[in-house]
Amino acid sequence: MSIEAKLKNMPEMETDRLLLRKITLDDVDDLFEFSSDPDVSGYMRWETNEAKEETMAFVRAVIQGYGNGTSGDWAIVHKKHKKVIGTCAFVSWSNEHQKAEIGFMLHQGYWGQGFALEAVTTFITYGFEVLKLNRIEGHCDPENIGSEKVMRKAGMTFEGVLRKNERIKGEFSDTKIFSILREEYRGNYSS
Repeated sequence: MSIEAKLKNMPEMETDRLLLRKITLDDVDDLFEFSSDPDVSGYMRWETNEAKEETMAFVRAVIQGYGNGTSGDWAIVHKKHKKVIGTCAFVSWSNEHQKAEIGFMLHQGYWGQGFALEAVTTFITYGFEVLKLNRIEGHCDPENIGSEKVMRKAGMTFEGVLRKNERIKGEFSDTKIFSILREEYRGNYSS
């Protein structure tokens, strides 16, 4: 079964503090709150959302993608606060090579409390156990120390830097690459 077929039926996933679920139209206000924060969007490929309509366009595209399996985006919901505090997604994948790239962002007010790590490790488990991936990778700007720490703590290995490989916000940028393989997952995540 393809990754797209499995993503059409994305489940809700729970951790002690978080609910990971599909994004809905009701999430626009929470998503805009952190998508409009330049500190959150600074390292992202997309521009800071200046208007709620930009966030709404993203949400509509994600919801449309759920129908055909082209969206791998989950809302990260803080269970106690009943608030969307971030997103975690498979941003690209290959059925042939059984690999996917993970991406995540978090509301600045929740940085440094382990929420991103909680979501990412849940995503990694889903990727290997349900999607049957062989490799999961993550990319970040070399200056994005927070994302790098999350990926390292999640058991991902630093592979290197792609030099000026992407044009982001009008400038060529380097990208740090991290990955975890199925056999490493089995060793790191087994109880």
